Amino acid sequence: MNLMFRYVDRTDLLIKMSQLAREELLHFEQVVTLMGKMNIEYQHLTASRYAAELRAPVRTHEPAKLVDTLIVGAFVEARSCERFAALIPSLEGELQRFYRSLLKSEYRHYEDYLELAKLYSEEDISDRVNEFAELEKSLIEKPDPEFRFHSGAPEDS
Repeated sequence: MNLMFRYVDRTDLLIKMSQLAREELLHFEQVVTLMGKMNIEYQHLTASRYAAELRAPVRTHEPAKLVDTLIVGAFVEARSCERFAALIPSLEGELQRFYRSLLKSEYRHYEDYLELAKLYSEEDISDRVNEFAELEKSLIEKPDPEFRFHSGAPEDS
């Protein structure tokens, strides 16, 4: 299958993203259920600056836009893995098992995003991954006005 056909057809992308979306919705339902068991009220949170700033340098022309978007997705999933791994030792029972399952899923999603980025890129993605890695590092190291799962350390009050 040549690159142009893969790009136009995007079957791999459509199937993988459909599977990922279903899995993420299941995770959301599981979180809501666990919150109910723990008597934690659901509250809507505004989006963090992390994702918005990570998406800012995404190129606007295709297939570069798709590739960059997939790379950003990979970083979000990788950061989730890091955060889940840090939380797991302090959890017990059902919650610990749930976070372990999330860690495994997020790692698989991270790999999927990178594989798809490689598949749809017209060039090696290493330089672009390194550029996003530098940006992502700065976002995590920079204090954040709102504490979120993917934020940097909270700003001093």
